[in-house]
Amino acid sequence: MGRTLVLSVLLVDDSFALREALARSLARRGCRVMTASSGLEGYEILRKTPVDVVVTDLNMPERGGLWLWRQALLVRPELEGRFVLIASEPLPERPRLALFTETERYLLKPLSIDRLWSEVQNATRTKWEKGEGRSTRRAALT
Repeated sequence: MGRTLVLSVLLVDDSFALREALARSLARRGCRVMTASSGLEGYEILRKTPVDVVVTDLNMPERGGLWLWRQALLVRPELEGRFVLIASEPLPERPRLALFTETERYLLKPLSIDRLWSEVQNATRTKWEKGEGRSTRRAALT
């Protein structure tokens, strides 16, 4: 009998309604979901708890998704390629965002849960393809 792999997802968004709706949808698909309302809160969770995928909003009070991505890769380099950034508008052309889009994924709001689920699965495939090795981009993030 085969074993089912349970994906752990950290979902970070300052919108309570969106965060809870996405968490319920991912949980129904078999994920173990942890939630945070800010990049800083998400970072504190990541420091203590390993996850398979991070889904985060770009713009949030305190610290946003890009900050979370940079900090997360410093403490958990194995997360490279396993971020899904949610944005209200297309990403502006900025050097650090260009680095992000080389390895990570982003989705525009309003979100389709099917599209989000597809990106979560793709990010997980990246995890298994890359292994758990150290990031080659770590130095570029600091």
